[in-house]
Amino acid sequence: MQPGDPKGKYDPRPPKDRRVAGEDTADSGKARRLPRSSSRPVAGGGGVMGRITGRNEMDRAKAKRYEPYSYESNSTQIRWVVVALTAWVVVALVLAWQDRATASYLGDLQNQGIASVPPTQQSTLRDVDKILEFAAIEGVDCTTQEQIIALTPECSNLMDVQDKYTSVKDTGAMLFVLLMAVFLANMFAFGAFTHRSSRNLLTLKSDKQGFSPEKSVMWFFVPVLNLIKPWQVFRELFRGSDPDVTTSNQVEWKTKGKVPVIVNVWAAIFVAVFLFNPRTIGMYWYSVRETLDDVVIAHQRLVIADLLLAVLGVAAIFVALELHKRQEACHAKVGDITVTPPAPVDPLEEALKEGIRRKDLENERSRSKRRGSGK
Repeated sequence: MQPGDPKGKYDPRPPKDRRVAGEDTADSGKARRLPRSSSRPVAGGGGVMGRITGRNEMDRAKAKRYEPYSYESNSTQIRWVVVALTAWVVVALVLAWQDRATASYLGDLQNQGIASVPPTQQSTLRDVDKILEFAAIEGVDCTTQEQIIALTPECSNLMDVQDKYTSVKDTGAMLFVLLMAVFLANMFAFGAFTHRSSRNLLTLKSDKQGFSPEKSVMWFFVPVLNLIKPWQVFRELFRGSDPDVTTSNQVEWKTKGKVPVIVNVWAAIFVAVFLFNPRTIGMYWYSVRETLDDVVIAHQRLVIADLLLAVLGVAAIFVALELHKRQEACHAKVGDITVTPPAPVDPLEEALKEGIRRKDLENERSRSKRRGSGK
């Protein structure tokens, strides 16, 4: 037992570490560390992962979707749309030039008497077996590895053909990858422009839209239906943005609004590109390329597909510029007004209402039958 111990219990610790009842240790005044689960939540909710995944911004956007708003000009978005579509047109034209150069080179090989497709080189190390197989098919005197090492004229010519064909194919593949990257940029730019244009219709006193802003963008990504739905969306956007239609009747735009010819031309080109593009040519139209002549024809058709892509981009630029011009003119006529978007429809609530309506209708029919039989 130790002095100072009120309970008379022995404390085996050194005197400096002993704690007498009623006294605090040196670090007892420090705040106790809270477990991670009880730490203060990050502002905005969702924590770090919410910020990384964009969930926080998405939740805020959903909350603002049904708040009152005014006309929002697309003046910034239209610049990005024009830049992205111009880049698309330029890359498509360069790709067309490259495919034409490839077809021309293969045509020259045909004139030299070569009938089979040259092998490509997959790495810096030359595949000797492919050269020998190519030589055997073409009947060229390049039959041994020693001849290849010695760079005989026949073997050297075949290796030059392989190098040139590999180069033009690699260039075409890189340009196609670049085209897909520009396509992704256009998806975001054109999608944002379409969404805001659809959202603006209500502020231009064009009520009763058939397509919500979200669905106006969504239909571009629904297979098969994206051949006709985007065309219908833009017809509605142009009708609802027509400055020549009176604003006293907020649904008259559905019948009196005009749609320019460029919208129909753009939609027709869109369908043509969907059916005839570099991907469908390689997978369906000209999937069998066994001879050099087959490859030449395929590349000639690729030139047409690339030009269609460029024409589609030009038409889309005219469509976007004309729609923006119409909405700005219509807004100048209507002025700044604040609108409240329609509340979202609850599918469950609508189903319950429909069930109640049908039940009431059945009850009314039953009562009518009973009254008729009573007479």
